[in-house]
Amino acid sequence: MEFFQYASYVNALTSQFNGTTYLWVSFLVGGLCFAIVYVFRSVGLFVIAGHEGLPNKWMAFVPFLSTYYIGVCGQKNRFFNIDTKAVGIVSAVLEVVMVALYVLDIVAFVSVEPFIVQTTEYYEYLGQQIPVTADTLNVQAMLAANPTLGWAGWCYNYLDAYIISWMQLLDMLVMVVLLNCFFQTYSARRYFLFTITSVLFPVEGILIFAVRNNKGMSYAEYTRMVQERMYREYRSQQNFDRNPYNNNPYTNGYDRPPYQNNPDSGNASQGNSNGSATDDPFGEYSSGAPKDDDPFDEFKN
Repeated sequence: MEFFQYASYVNALTSQFNGTTYLWVSFLVGGLCFAIVYVFRSVGLFVIAGHEGLPNKWMAFVPFLSTYYIGVCGQKNRFFNIDTKAVGIVSAVLEVVMVALYVLDIVAFVSVEPFIVQTTEYYEYLGQQIPVTADTLNVQAMLAANPTLGWAGWCYNYLDAYIISWMQLLDMLVMVVLLNCFFQTYSARRYFLFTITSVLFPVEGILIFAVRNNKGMSYAEYTRMVQERMYREYRSQQNFDRNPYNNNPYTNGYDRPPYQNNPDSGNASQGNSNGSATDDPFGEYSSGAPKDDDPFDEFKN
């Protein structure tokens, strides 16, 4: 379906520059862009299937089946317990239906193109009539020329405006689920960005090729690994914040008085070897020393 997206982009771009659209130019350039991106997508899926040991790798190169094979590669993750292979089947079927509708719309447009007339309508802006050109189908002339073209007229008026638009929306929702499971498996860190980018722009094949060498894992496993890494970083930060000198062998020398264990000072707390306190050389002058006879007592009286 990306082929028609590229073709519509080229068609809009050419009409912007020269005001004329050429279907063959849109299909040629759009087909070339689609082929390049499709090769990237197929190679990416083929390499992933080889890493995972998946069977039927040839499906990666077959249109529509390659869409199903995206679901095969993304089986390690589910969407609300829905198997991704089932989502891939639904997406592939919708892709077939969308291609059929696009082809029908193009055939209808080519059939009624000779009966399309350009009309000019006006709308009022600040009191002025601004002309607006529009294409309308001359149904009476078409049916008069070929009564069997009634279906083409109906498709021209309603198919693209209603049916294709709603089918595009449904296909987009299914692709969001499918690619979400796939990129959760092979690019868990950026799965949301890759999914939205692939749905909004036809670059899905390039992103699949970019993650081809990544190891597939469930998203629950990825979150567990992230939590374990964060816990290890937290523990290492806690260890770093501690005082690095807590177990320094020299802290005991600084935590108590420097002369407490001096071998020359004796063990003041336990006394000398005789069990008594260490003799104080100046004990006779202390208040607790025994009082001897004062040699100057004779002069006191």
